[in-house]
This record gives sequence, C-alpha cells and structure tokens, in this order.
Amino acid sequence: RVMASTAMASKAGLVMGGRAPRPMRCPTRAVATSASRRAGYASTSCSATATSRLDVPDAEEDDEDEDEPANREPTPAELDAEARVLLQWPELSAQVRAFTATTLGYRSCDPVLALGVDFEDSQRLLDETSGAAALRESGSFPREVFVGTRDIRPWVLGATRGRVLSGASLADIATTVNAGNVVWRAICGSTVEQKDEKTETLASLKRLAIPLTLLDTALEPEIGRCVTVPGGNVKDEASDLLGKIREERRLCEQELRTLLLEKANYLARKNFAERAQVVSRLGRECIPMKAGSQSEMEGVVLGVSGTGATVFKEPIEATPLNNRLMELGAEEEAEVELILKRLTSLVMGRDEGKGLLDATEALARIDLANARAEHSEWLSGCAPTLFEVSHAGATNNVQSLSGATNASPGSNSTVFLPGMQHPLLLQPRLTKLPRGGEVGKDEEVAGWDDATGPSASTAGDDALDDSEEDESSRVQTRAEARDVVPVDFNPPSETRLVAITGPNTGGKTASLKALGLFLLMARAGLHLPTDATKQARVPWTSRVLADLGDAQSLALDGGLSTFSAHLTRLRRILAAAADTADSVVVLLDEPGGGTDPAEGAALAVAVLKASASRAALTVATSHYEEVKAMAVGNADEVLSVSETETGVDTDEITRDLSSKHAAPFPGAANAAVEFDTKTLRPTYRLLWGVSGESNALAVARGLGLEDSLADAAERRWRRSRGASGAEQGAGDGKSVAGEDLADLAVALKKERDVQQVRAIQAATALSRTRDLHADVLSRGAARLNLRTSLAVEAAFERGVKGATVAKATLVAVDTREALDSVADLLMPDGWMLDVHTGDAVPGRQRRRRNKRPASVDLKESRDDNGVSFDSFDSFDDDTVAWLPRVGAKVTVRRMGYAEAEVVELDASAGEVVVRMGSITTRAPLTGVSPVMGKK
Repeated sequence: RVMASTAMASKAGLVMGGRAPRPMRCPTRAVATSASRRAGYASTSCSATATSRLDVPDAEEDDEDEDEPANREPTPAELDAEARVLLQWPELSAQVRAFTATTLGYRSCDPVLALGVDFEDSQRLLDETSGAAALRESGSFPREVFVGTRDIRPWVLGATRGRVLSGASLADIATTVNAGNVVWRAICGSTVEQKDEKTETLASLKRLAIPLTLLDTALEPEIGRCVTVPGGNVKDEASDLLGKIREERRLCEQELRTLLLEKANYLARKNFAERAQVVSRLGRECIPMKAGSQSEMEGVVLGVSGTGATVFKEPIEATPLNNRLMELGAEEEAEVELILKRLTSLVMGRDEGKGLLDATEALARIDLANARAEHSEWLSGCAPTLFEVSHAGATNNVQSLSGATNASPGSNSTVFLPGMQHPLLLQPRLTKLPRGGEVGKDEEVAGWDDATGPSASTAGDDALDDSEEDESSRVQTRAEARDVVPVDFNPPSETRLVAITGPNTGGKTASLKALGLFLLMARAGLHLPTDATKQARVPWTSRVLADLGDAQSLALDGGLSTFSAHLTRLRRILAAAADTADSVVVLLDEPGGGTDPAEGAALAVAVLKASASRAALTVATSHYEEVKAMAVGNADEVLSVSETETGVDTDEITRDLSSKHAAPFPGAANAAVEFDTKTLRPTYRLLWGVSGESNALAVARGLGLEDSLADAAERRWRRSRGASGAEQGAGDGKSVAGEDLADLAVALKKERDVQQVRAIQAATALSRTRDLHADVLSRGAARLNLRTSLAVEAAFERGVKGATVAKATLVAVDTREALDSVADLLMPDGWMLDVHTGDAVPGRQRRRRNKRPASVDLKESRDDNGVSFDSFDSFDDDTVAWLPRVGAKVTVRRMGYAEAEVVELDASAGEVVVRMGSITTRAPLTGVSPVMGKK
C-alpha cells in the first residue's frame, strides 16, 4: 500500500503532470517525517531508495506526530516542503516519471523526484543525467535495455526471512539479472568518445552501474535451467527425480483416462449417463451418471450435482490409478519444494541477497537517470553549471550569489538563467508525455507460495487522456514553442535582493515560480530549458522558501484573513531563513499587500531588507514605489548595461526614484516586466535595471473592461496624481480643476435626466392606480346590488308561496283553538305572533299541548324543534327570544333582506356578525330573521 502521507501530493502531481493516479500496493509501509506528511512527500536523496522503505514491518505504527500540538509553528524543513508544492514540484516530478522505463524507476520518483541532500549529491545526479544523455545521443542506451527488469526486492527480503521463493519470483529474478547485464554492456560498451566534460559524466554513470557486475554469473543460467522464464513453472529437467515422477504421472493419467472413457461410452449407450464424459471431483477422476442409475456400476460416489440429477461416481477399476496419481502429486510437490529451496539458497548466496538488492537499486537509479536524460531531450534542456554558495552562519554575514565584490554580471559565481522557459507551460505545446513504468507493470503480486507474504507495488498508472487537445498546436522542439516567452534572469553582481515590478498579468509571478522551479531542478540533477548558446549557472541551495498566492483560512477557530495569513507566513519564512545554516533563497509574491498601501509599502521594505540580510538571494514582486526605490543606488550600473536595449532614460528613472525619499539598499536590483505601449499588452519579457509601472488601467482595457469605466478610473487617477503634486507642472492644477467641473456638470445633467424619467414613471403609475381603484369600487357595488336584488326576489317568492299554503290551511280551520294551533305551526322557525299587534316578530312562543292538532299530518310525531307532541299536556304563555345559530342562514333587513351566514353571535350585546360573500358586518338581533325552510 502507498504511504497515506503521500496521497494528496501524489494525486495532484500526477494529474498536473499528465498522469492519473492508480492504486498501488506496496509490501511494507514507508516512513516519512511529520514535515513530509504535511507537504505531501519526503525530501530524500536518490541514494535513500526503496530498500529502506521495505525494511519496516507492517505491525509498526508511526505515531510520532500524534502528541504534537495542533497549532505549533512549522519547522524550516516543513516550510521548504510547502514551498515545493507552491512551486509545483510534484507536477514537474510527474513529467520525469512519465519517462521512466520500469516500475523501479517509476517508484523512485513517486510521488516526487528526490533532491540532492548536499552539493556533491546534486552534482553527482547532474553528472549521471549528462552521462545518460550522452549515451542516448549515441543511440546505445534505448529504453529496451531495461526489458525484463522487475522489482525483486520484496522477494529477496522475504527469502532473508526464511520464505521459499515461488517459481514466478525466481523467473523475475532471472529476467532482472539479465536486464542488469544488458544495461551494464550498454554503458561500458558505449562508443561515445570520452573527452573533456563527457569523461566525468560517463564515469559517474559507470560508478552507478558497478553493483550490476557483482552478481553471481551462475544464478541466471541455473534459474533458467530449472524454471521457465518468463512464467515460473518448474521444468522437468530441474532434477532427475522430478523428471521420473512427472513421466510416471503422465503415463498413469493416460491409462486412467482411457479406462474412464471406455466406461463412460458404455454408460452413455445404456442411457445411464447423459453423455460420455470424464470429470474431476475431490481431486479424483470420475464419471457423471444419471441419478438412480449409479447402482449399474460398482465404485465410489464422490458427489452429487446441485440439482441432484447427476451423481459423480468413480469406477472400482479406477480407484488404484487415482490413488497412485495422488501419491505422485504429493511426491512431485515435495520435489518441487526442494528445488525451489535450493534455488532460493542460490539467490541468497554468501551475502544474504545484498548483491541483488544493490543491483536492483542500481537499476532503479540508472532508469531514473535515463528518465532525466529523456526529459532533457523532450525539453531541449541544457546542463547547467552548479556552484556552491558559502554561508558564514551569522545573520548579517551572508555571501551573495554574485560572488566577489568586484564580480561582473558575467562572473562564474552569479546566478545566470538565459532564456528560461517554464517546463509546465511548455508541456501543452510539446509532444505528449509517454506512459512511464511500462516494463514490469504486469509483475506478480504474490512473490512466494505463502499467501500472507508481502506484495509488490502495482506498476505505473494510466496516462491522462488528452486526446481532445488539438494535435496541430504541438511542436517537436522547444524552439518552436514561440508562445512561451523566454525570460532572462541575470541579476548584476553583488545582488542579494531583486524586486520584479511591472503590469498585472505581465508574468511577474510566473518568473518567480520559474526561478524557484529551476533551482529545484538543478538540485535534483535535471537539465534546464534555457538558451543553449549560453551556459546557465545555478547555485545549490539547501532550501527555497516561498510565499505565493492567497493563504486565507476561513476556519471558525483561529481563521486568518488574507493579510494575516501572508504576514504569518512572512514571519515564519524570516525565522526559517535565520535558522538555516546553508544557503537559502526566498521568493515573495506581493509582500505587504492586502492592507493600507502606505503601511503595506513600509512593511514590504522592512521585510525585504530583513530577508536580504538573512538569505543568499531574495526575489519579490511588488507594485510599491518604495520597493522600487530600494535599488536606486544600483540603477546607474545596471542601466548602463540595459539602456541601449530598452531605450530607458537613466536620469528620468533616477529622478523618479529619488522623489520617493527612500534610502537605497546595498545589493538590491530592479527588474521590470516589459509592457508594449502600442498594443497596451505585456510582452512577458524581463528587463533588468528598470522599475516598471503597473499599467493597471491599460491592462483593464485590454481585458475588456467597459470604456466608460476605464475612462472614469483614469480621470480619477489623474486627479489624485494632480492633488499629490505628481503632475509635471503647477499650471496643471487649473486644468485638473476644469476637468473636475466639467465632469461634475456632466454628472449633474445625467442625474437630472434620470430624475425626470423617474417622475414621469411615478405619475403614470399613480394614474393607473387610481383607475384601478375606481374600477374595483364600481364592480363591487354592482355585485352587491345584484346579490341584494336576487335575495329580495327569492324572499318574495318564498313569501308568496308561504301565504298560499297558509291561506289554504286556514280555510280548513273551524275553531279558534285550531286556528291558533295552525297559526303557530305555520310560523317560520324563529318567528312568533305578537299578541298585541298580531304581527310576526322574531322569537318563539312555546305552547304545551296534550294532543296533536287535527290539521297536523299524522305522520309527524315531533314539532319543528324536535319536541314530541305527546309530551305536553297544557299551555304556557312564556315567550322565548329567537337566537340564530352560528353557520345558519338569515335575512338581514339593513342589507335589503339579503341572505347572509351567521359568523358570530353576541347575545349579551344583542348583535350578530354576518357574512355575505366577501362582506362581513354586524347587525342587531332584531334586524335579522331566519330564512324560511332553513334552520
């Protein structure tokens, strides 16, 4: 399995580098420091190979950082590792990884390419790369020399623990030993003319391959004699006894097969079996028969099919032969075990397998050197001159990268990168990256017969599918990729601080990242994509500390703003630079940004001075004039070199910088990103000795900002410059004031027009609102009148109908008592006759009666109130007032006797709340009456 600590950086690096991650299985867990876990990888040298990673047993647990405080300060090593992620070192490592030929080389730079631990180590890596490049140039070192290479370290380490290697593992060892011999012959048999600088580079590569010559010459032939290569099956010729056993077994199998086929044919003809067939059950040959027919043949039942329709039976004649086959199988297994033990002992040799481990490690390093050389061919890279920078150890006693005091810009101890092009920017333009780690990707996982043994890593991963990219845009060489602009990084002598200024989107940060990445590439032994006509020179630095991008944190507990995050990181970088004994390079992107410009500029100057006094080289991007003014003391020297190329007026630059009232800082230099004033676009070239303007307004126009906004911004900018006295003449103040009045007049006119339009719109809206209100009122009144008229008509019809029924009923009455009884029955529910006036009024007169009136239908047993007629035997003149129920229908006099629904009843107040349609109102109880026929 892969280290959990490397998963994040490995995945990001593989994706950005043109490779998609694929799960890998590793026999044992790798160990890394807490710093490497946070950064995503461990910064080890190439000499610390995977052999040490395999020596840690699975049972061990790395708990070294469990007790660490959550908010502790990062160490300098951790800041260095984080800077590599910012500089996209994992992505560049993925480029190199794509050129590896074997899984050994692939894993050597997975997740990232190792850096040299010191100057000598980096120089050795660089020599190995140059040597491999020289061999590839002569055509004697193709990828095919690594065919057959496998990662045999798990097998060898397992054998040291007493495990017996399987035939497949032995076959892998044989092919690896053969590949080592081929690689050694390719290196030593090279026809490259070893003269001058090539002598040492080839000698370094040969020293790397020395372990390949120390292998036992009899190992590969003996394994090949006993085991099939590739494959791993033990041959009959491995021993005489094994040959005899297998010969007897073949004869026995042939005799048994003949016997069983005869029996099967007989059973099939007799319909005791579906077909003539011989199968194997429980390791013994038998015949499938139909269920119920097994008694037709003597023998032993070995099993029954899942459906129960077939019985597997061994004939009694075949029992001795099957027994002998099982005996021979056991004898063969024992003999094969003895052969594998003997070959395992031969693999171990006298040195307990150390020679094989060293040879495997050498193959991995040679493959990695070849990958670096092929990466150099792909980039058209050049070998840089690596030089060491001394460090006295004191904070203020640091030798600059420029070397001696009287060193010139072309001195051999000055960092010099002519025409550098960022490798990650070149990747989409150059030919597609190959698929790395192809040799050995199908190697066996189980290295020995014991299933619990370690397993090898899965080889390689699939390349990122970029088939959608336009192939016509790709070129064969770096020189044809003209859209990736070369940048010259050649600071003058005695430079310890470089301020890169210029327009936004002009390439300042890209130049900063390219410098940091080139420093790491040189330390890892990689060739650099620089101008081939000039020799690049790069210092060896133990650490590259960088603050790039936005480090804002939104955590609820201890979250940092953009400015706070930058300031915290700057503080840590300065502390790490002071604590590092070796040379350090510090890269800062816009220090002092994210706050008040005046305070930010002062902070940036202070930070840059402190960093320049502690680090060998500090490079920063900035827009602050105070930062530009730090290099005014060196302007004359630098401009004398670049004035003829750029056409810059030295006196004008000096006057402008001097106006900032900032004291120059010794060892500071300015570099500006060029801006084309004709096209209003940056050219992405770096001009030394010039402090560039930000040109934010021109860049905004070029990016498509509206002209009106850009014009307004430009006028405001000019006014601010005029107010601060930055304009050329005093008379310009009047013109600026005139421009202000004109702008104010235009703004007022626009505001007046806007207010007039708004007034017209408001008047129109008010008129429409009034019309709508009148329309609503008229429609509501018409609807109310209609409902009232309908209610009156309905009440009139009911009254006419009731009067007709009452008249007919009264005609049939002949006595006064009967008349009163009938009148009481004919009154609507909730009405009664006034005894004084004889009019119908709301209320109820309850009469107790002991007999049913003759005029009442005999079918009716109860009155309208549900009271039985038979329950009364006398009369009572008590009058009970009528009260409507909630939800009942009533007629309202004040609403023209319209029907309404009772919503609420307030008997104590003598009022009722009624609702008719959308209208709800109050009415006195005396003003409402029940609707006839409705309770």
